[in-house]
Order: sequence, then C-alpha cells, then structure tokens
Amino acid sequence: MLRNLVVNDYTLIDHLSVDFDPGLNVITGETGAGKSIVIDALTLVLGNRGNKTNIRQGKNKMTVQGLFDISEQPGLIEICQEYGIPMEEGQLILTREMDDRGRNICRANGLIITVAQLKTMGDQLIDIHGQHEHQSLFKRENHRQLLDAFGGDKNRQYQAQTAAYANEIKRILDQIAELETNERELEREKETLQFEINEIEAAALIIGEDEELEGQKRILENRERLFTHTSRSYELLRGENSDQPAILDGLSLLTENLAEIAKIDSSFADKLETVNGILSEAENLSFEMRSYLEDIEYSLGDLDEIETRLSIIARLKRKYGQDIAEILAYAEEIGNRLKSLLNRDESLQNYYQELSGIQEKYYTISNNLYQLRLKTAKALKIALEKELRDLAMEKVQVEISVEHEISRVAAHGQDIVEFLISVNPGQAPKPLGKVASGGEISRIMLSIKSIFGGLDAIETMVFDEIDTGISGRTAQVVAEKIQALSVTPPRGRQIICITHLPQIAAMADQHFMVEKTAAEDSVEVSFLPLDEKGKKEELSRMLGGAEVTRKTWEHAQEMLELSQKVKKTKKSKEDKILS
Repeated sequence: MLRNLVVNDYTLIDHLSVDFDPGLNVITGETGAGKSIVIDALTLVLGNRGNKTNIRQGKNKMTVQGLFDISEQPGLIEICQEYGIPMEEGQLILTREMDDRGRNICRANGLIITVAQLKTMGDQLIDIHGQHEHQSLFKRENHRQLLDAFGGDKNRQYQAQTAAYANEIKRILDQIAELETNERELEREKETLQFEINEIEAAALIIGEDEELEGQKRILENRERLFTHTSRSYELLRGENSDQPAILDGLSLLTENLAEIAKIDSSFADKLETVNGILSEAENLSFEMRSYLEDIEYSLGDLDEIETRLSIIARLKRKYGQDIAEILAYAEEIGNRLKSLLNRDESLQNYYQELSGIQEKYYTISNNLYQLRLKTAKALKIALEKELRDLAMEKVQVEISVEHEISRVAAHGQDIVEFLISVNPGQAPKPLGKVASGGEISRIMLSIKSIFGGLDAIETMVFDEIDTGISGRTAQVVAEKIQALSVTPPRGRQIICITHLPQIAAMADQHFMVEKTAAEDSVEVSFLPLDEKGKKEELSRMLGGAEVTRKTWEHAQEMLELSQKVKKTKKSKEDKILS
C-alpha cells in the first residue's frame, strides 16, 4: 500500500510530497492541468522505463521516492529478503534517481538495487490501469489468462502438470529429430567418433603416467651428473678411492670416544645415542647409494622410448583434453554417443514409446484442464454479467468461448479462450473490439477489476481516467463500484483514481486537486489535498464548468451527502458479511 510519494524536479513538478489514504484517493483538475504527471512519476519508482527528457528544465536530475506498507504482503517480503533488503515494521522505501546523462540509481530501504529488481518489486506493489490498457481486452491470450486466474488453485495445478508434460514432449521430439537428421551426416559423425575412440584406446593411457615419465626423463637426461655425484657421495661415506678419510670411519671413532666419556660422565649418554643414530643412518645411506649406482643404466634407448611416449600423450592432450583424466572422460562421452548412433533404430523406438506415454498423460491432463475451463467459464460469465448489469449494462450478454484443439501441444494446454459480448438484445455475442464502445470497454474493465481485485496480493490499484465515455446515471453506478472496490472484504484495496466525473470525486476518502500555474519563465504543477470546503468547491467546478453558481454549489452538497449515505450502507452490509 502506497503511504507517501515524493517527487523532485520531474517535468513540471518542482517538489511534491503526497500522503495517500488507504481507501479511495481521487485526483481531479482541469483538462491539461497535469493530472497524470503524478502517476507517470509513480511508474518510475515501480521500475518502468524512464526518460531523461522528463527532468525539469534547468535541473540535472530528477528523484522519485515511494513509501509503501508491505506488512500484509508476505510474497513481497520474501522477495526483499532474497535481495538482502533490510526491513523494519513492514515499511519499504523505494527511491529512483535519473540524471541528465540517463544514469539510474535505484535504492530499496537505502540498499542500491538494479532497475530489474525494482521492476520485480513494483509489479507486486501497484496495478496501474489507464485508457491505453483497454486494448489488452482485445487480445485473446489475455482472455485465457483471466479465465485461468478465476479458476484458482485447481487450474494452476493442472497448468503446472500440462507445462511439465509439454516440456517433456518437446525434449523427446528434439531427441528424435536429432536421430532422424541426414543419413550422410550421421555416417560421417560415426566415422569421426570411431577414429577418435581408436586413437585414444591405442594409446592405452594410464592416469598419472605422464608425470611419472617426465620424472624418468629428467633422470635420464642428467644420468652422468647423477653418477658422478652419487659416486663421490659413496666414496666420502666409505673412503674408497679417496684421499680423504671415510665419514663412516670418523663416526665410528667418534662413538668410541663418546662411549669412554659417558662411562665417566653420564650426561654424555644421550649424545652418544645421537651419534650412534647418525652412524646407523649414514651406513644405510651408503648401502642405498651403492644400489642406486648399480641401477643407473647408460642405454640411450630408454630416453628415446620415454620421449616418444610423452610426444603421443602431448598430441592427444592438444586434441582431446588438458590431462589424461579429461582425455579418458572424453573417450567415454563419445563412446556413449557412438553407441547411441549405432543403436539408432533401437533408440528411436524407445523414444517413440516414451513419447507415446508422455503424450497420453499430456492429453489426459489437458482435457481435465479443458473441462475445468468450461466450468470456470460458466461461473465467470455469470459474475461478469452481474457486474456489468450493476454498471447499467442491463441487456448485456457475455459468452466465454473455450475451443479445444486436440492437435495442439502447448505449456498452457490445448484451448483457445475468447471473451464475446452482446450489448444489445437480439445481437449474437461478438469479439469485444467489434461490439463495445469506449465507455462500455471501460465498464467491462472495471467489472473485471472488481472480480479479480481480491484474487491477487497487490494492494494498490490505479485507474487513470478509465471513466472516459461515461456520464449520467451510469457515472453514479461506476462511482459506487469504484468506491466498493476500495472497501471490499476481507481486505479493501487502496484505489488511486484520476477522473473527470463528479460522481466519482464525491466518493473520495481523500480528494486531490491538480493545478497548473504559469510564471514568466516556468510552469508549475501543484497537487493540493482538499478539505470538505475544497471538495465542495471542486465538485461545483466539475458540475458547472468555469462558473460556480448557487445551484452547482447545492448540487455538490447533495452529491457529498449521497456519497456518505452510500458509504454507510455499504459498510453496514460488509460488517454483516464479516460477522
């Protein structure tokens, strides 16, 4: 629910701060006064497309901020939590700035968000309906969506199943189409796959062998240095062929001396033990080095074999993967693909069997959805005709056509839905665009809003002059319908309505008047909340035009008194319903 709207430097608005009533908010003003400017600004903070040309002349940016109470909208609260938006007492403050370079900065409770995120939240906050949206009633796909919304949870359940089966059918058909492609292409692919598999299998790769071969290669390439240093190390330990005394002999002599010292001073016992350990390790090292010397071979053939093997592995890496594990995984993948191609006929048969089973389930659920839509269409027809008769279309006849196309496969089912209407007795129902006038379309749309207003979580509805083409007694009925929509149990909708009808204005819980004033070098739009006297004056102007007479003044008073009676009567009936 919209609590407050702040607009700065937007077109003709310098600064504007408006507090909205939870009930029916009416905006009036003379033609060209700029009544729709505020709604246009509101769409910016809801994430709609902005235009830098709307920045007030002489300014470099415009700002729009909306304060919303979303404490009764758990779905929207969940979205805010998903975006990481901090919440406090169910309040959501959305802010959008746009500068003269077209850059946007969007915030939600101070956190910077994207325009897309702003749009996602805006779609859950306010339902804006203007004259241009009448055209949506002429599109058949919108008729199906309305009917399905009226069908409720059972309809949504059938639609979810229908969509799932339709997606499965598409997946299987894609697999079949792939297998039924050009025979030559399949043969070429099989040959390529078989060649690659043979090449990888012939290499008989083992995971980790490339690292092991690299190590062996490094040793063989440096075997002379290894032999030299290993021999020298062995000689140092054993003293063979060397002018230097053997390290092992020196360590043995050292242990003998430490043993004598330890006999006298026991504190040397641990030192003796340390040297004995060193001596034992040195002897073991000498044995290992002698064995290593014996194992070093001088054959150049070993190095050639290793280099040839590494070259094979490197070539396979360039073609099939970064390492041996990836090459083997690729071989398994193309092996499965080749197996599928070799067993093409069997695979096709399996796919066709699977397709038959899924199609049977799809047609069953789709038919269930069709039957539910037929039933729902009858109920919606009755509801629409009742609403339209309340709006002075007594002779109206509504038909909701549901055509079932058995060959059709779509996520939303096999049905084509269309709303047909006859506004005059004796005429067969026809599509809306061929029968209804602008005023009648306005009433049809209002009827739909009245029916569907309680079916979604959006708490605020905006009507931007949808009363075009309506006057007289019908205007009073429309006014009462809009007022009733704002207080419909179990929870009313906040309504913001731009209107030229005094009958609707008289029903307002909060009445705003828009005025445009011109100075020497600028034009300013003001947005004034009216008190009781101001309401009466504005109603008098709307009734009498430029000249306000005693008669129009008295008429305005009567309209305000009548609106109070209507509100009290409606409230009394709703209190009984709730009790």
